[in-house]
Amino acid sequence: MKFGPVLCGVALFALGAGWVAAEEPVIPPTTEVGGRELVLNGQATRTVWGFRVYDVGLFLEQPATDGEVVMRSDPGPKRVQMNMLRAVDKQKFVNTVRENIEQNLTPAEQETFARELSEYIGHLEKGGDIQPGRVITIDYVPGQGTVLGLDGSPVGTIAGHEFYHVMLRLWIGRPLQTSIKEGLLGG
Repeated sequence: MKFGPVLCGVALFALGAGWVAAEEPVIPPTTEVGGRELVLNGQATRTVWGFRVYDVGLFLEQPATDGEVVMRSDPGPKRVQMNMLRAVDKQKFVNTVRENIEQNLTPAEQETFARELSEYIGHLEKGGDIQPGRVITIDYVPGQGTVLGLDGSPVGTIAGHEFYHVMLRLWIGRPLQTSIKEGLLGG
């Protein structure tokens, strides 16, 4: 299993190949991360040029409507789950990830998290295109860090508490699509 497709979910995507009809995975109302039950805080659909690219859900222990609280004050487990609805070209994806990171992290933060970001982008560049029907999870597990998953199986971990919360900005900071933030924060 390749690590890159999991990380592709962290970005807000550019379009890849055409639509492939498939049964869409459903974002459940609850999930378990690190042995603790989480509830669906909100969900949204990423669209590009009117086409649905993926459904995304944010899971927390307690509902929250303030992104700053979720990113800075909530030390508990979390999950971002993306259910892919469209194929995404790897190179377009990598470029979109870089753009979104630059939009959400200051140069000082990019320097502080250079190792984690380099590891993240490196895995992206090794991966292939993402296909419809894949389920990507990005979990924060206290004591472990960011745990990346693909179709229910963990495929990699990036240690540390802060990196996950910085990466949450891609969805609830200044996302490339504002309806993502609104939906994930219960709007």
